[in-house]
Amino acid sequence: MSNEFLNSLENLDLLNVSDFIKLSRRGIEKENLRSSNCSISMDPHPKAYGSSLTNSRITTDFSEALIELVTSPNGDLNSCLRELEDIVYFCLKNTNEDFWPASIPMSIEDESEIPIADYGQSNSGKLKKLYRIGLSQRYGSMMQTVSGIHYNFSFDDHLFQEWAKREGQTLRDFKDKKYLSLVRNFRRNAWLITYLFGCSPIVPKAFATEREHNLKELNSKDLYLENATCLRMGELGYISKSQDNLNIAYNNLSEYLADLKKALTTDHPRYKALGTKDDEEYIQLNTAIIQIENEYYSSIRPKRIVGSGERPINALREKGIEYVEIRALDNNIYDPYGISDETAIFLESFLFYCLLSEDQPCEQDEIKKIQSNWGNVVLFGRDKNLKLDFKDGSAFLRDQAARIINEMANLETRIGNQEYKAIFKRSLETQQNKVNNSDKTPSGKLLEEITSSGMTWDEYTDQLAKNHKEEILKLNREVGYLEKQARDSLEEYRRKESEEEKDFDSFLAEYLSAIE
Repeated sequence: MSNEFLNSLENLDLLNVSDFIKLSRRGIEKENLRSSNCSISMDPHPKAYGSSLTNSRITTDFSEALIELVTSPNGDLNSCLRELEDIVYFCLKNTNEDFWPASIPMSIEDESEIPIADYGQSNSGKLKKLYRIGLSQRYGSMMQTVSGIHYNFSFDDHLFQEWAKREGQTLRDFKDKKYLSLVRNFRRNAWLITYLFGCSPIVPKAFATEREHNLKELNSKDLYLENATCLRMGELGYISKSQDNLNIAYNNLSEYLADLKKALTTDHPRYKALGTKDDEEYIQLNTAIIQIENEYYSSIRPKRIVGSGERPINALREKGIEYVEIRALDNNIYDPYGISDETAIFLESFLFYCLLSEDQPCEQDEIKKIQSNWGNVVLFGRDKNLKLDFKDGSAFLRDQAARIINEMANLETRIGNQEYKAIFKRSLETQQNKVNNSDKTPSGKLLEEITSSGMTWDEYTDQLAKNHKEEILKLNREVGYLEKQARDSLEEYRRKESEEEKDFDSFLAEYLSAIE
């Protein structure tokens, strides 16, 4: 067991930290495709949901059909999960459609038919749409129909204040340092999250049309790999070859921001060849490796809340890291809400573990090993003989996973609430069972059930979508606050549309040049 981890736990006694969950805030973003009878919705964003531009709780991602449900930042885990349930209930109550419960989409034969999200005629709305048009040009629209759970997490300053004082550092500098340490350790161990919670070992054939892959035929409609865990996070999903050489190390904030700025300001040859316009119509924001900060695909990102029109890179430079965004979670196809309390508490405990564990700067050789481990677990994670490569040598995935879970068990003493303690203990047992038997992982269960049912991916997932909706609508939740927020967002949208603004060319040039 890591001496550094145990020492860090002991030091928390000096800092009077008895319950890290109480000293945490979290927010959840859940993405789902709207669907009907195995088909992606072609209908616009429902008016009952409010405006996708101005409603902070219900918006869209790449596609008009790809809904994104966002909870408020919450100091209580249960309250956060209940708010997510409210939003899902409200949305399903106000539509005749289903929510596709999987991260991998249904069969879509022609990606040109995927409706790109529209945000109206204001400059901010046009910017959001143009960014998505650029994504379609760069990666294709099919990739952009992939969905997942994004988990935003921060520690209260009370956790860091005394700790920073003991280290002789300012709160701002110490927070940046510790959050980046967390990020590095998360990236080193993110393969474990992929193994435990990956739920995408299968894709429909249409998803892989004209794309290179090594998948096998499962049936006449679908492709798979027998030991895959999370194809969503592989080369068919959110892995971009154009970003392969970025190798962002997260060793310190200034280095991270310099690497990010380089990606935002360096032309990519293929994107430069495309240009920014086709005739007079914009087809991408710019020709850089990434158009804006959000295009950088990573399992975790340091972030802070930004104001309207503010560039995230500038906000981080001026004010420091406020929270981290975890992007490695598939939607749990078997959970009506995509994520359970067991998953949430394990993830938060894992982040705390990453914060306290021994850490060193990441060199390029280690970054390559991190990327290789990630890719191997995506494709072959349930192979009991799979070995991973680490800075200090190789180890079997099962052995390394068991070691981490065993060390995490020591965090029970730092979860003061008895209800959370019980969920935590139950979750650790569940995760260890997955390590012992890969058939118990979501990816293993999904593959076995589809194979034994004789159903296709579309048929199986569509049935789950209908079952989830039926289960959710049996509830009688009070969601008047969401109805009001939807109405208010439409009014705000109408106001934005009526405002006089500078021409879009000037607005775009100003926005893109605002990087400090």
